[in-house]
Formats: sequence, C-alpha cells, structure tokens
Amino acid sequence: WIAERLGFDCLITDVKDAPVPGKFELVILGSGIYENGFMPEVRAYIDRHIKALENKEKAIFGVCLDTSGFYVNGKIGGGWEYIRPTIEKFRNPPLHAGLLHGEINPSKLTREDHDKLMHFYNQILKRDISSVPYRTKMNKEESWKFAESILKKLSGKFY
Repeated sequence: WIAERLGFDCLITDVKDAPVPGKFELVILGSGIYENGFMPEVRAYIDRHIKALENKEKAIFGVCLDTSGFYVNGKIGGGWEYIRPTIEKFRNPPLHAGLLHGEINPSKLTREDHDKLMHFYNQILKRDISSVPYRTKMNKEESWKFAESILKKLSGKFY
C-alpha cells in the first residue's frame, strides 16, 4: 500500500533478498515488531549497510497490533519505543518514521512464534485458547497517510 501511494517505481523485497541500498534514492525500511523491536534480520541489514544508509533519504516503519504503547509503574514501553533504537542508529536521521497496524496470521507463524503466542495468551493473559487467533488491524488509509508524509517531506514540507 505504501508503494502504491508513493506513485513511483519501487522495489519491494524481503530483507533476505534486499540489495545494497547504494543505487536507490530513497530507502524505506519496515519490520514487524518482534520481541519489542525490529526483526533481527532487518537490524542486521541496517548494521551491515549503515554507511550507505547514512547518506540516503530513508524512512522507517514498524508494524504491530498495538501502536499506542503503554505506561506502567514508571516505565514507558511499546509504541515508539519499539522503533526508537532503529531510528537512533543513524547520525543522519530518517526523513520519516512511524508505526503501522499489522496482523497476526496463524498460517504464517513459525512453530516457535506459535508457541510463544500460545504462552502469551494462556499464561500471561490467562485465556484458555487452543489455537492462535487471527487478528488484523491492517489499514490502507493509515499506510497511504504514511506514504503521503514521506512525499511531503521529500518536497520540503515538514508540517
């Protein structure tokens, strides 16, 4: 949806197949949130190509079900805290960053992720479920708004 709204040629690829960022004018790095941050493969890609990415226009986004975060017992977590470490890796900050709503699709889970979610639902949330439920909050309008913010900032309009 982001590429659709940007309106120019885009290469969309899984990070394991992602090329060196040097030949691109804009690099958009997105990741599902996993154990409170970007996926390990995405973090490794950024670390491997940090010098090239420093000199590029870039945008960062994380995908999760709960984008709002929380405050409990003096601690802030979730939300922007999920992507802050990735944003702060760069001396030359991203042009734009954000959180987008995602989904949990049981048919796409690894066995390990399935087991972790079952533990979360049954042991932490104290629910009695036998399978991971499908949940989605994916939102085309939200994704388009993210893309439109990138376009505005590329044209020099920041507000």
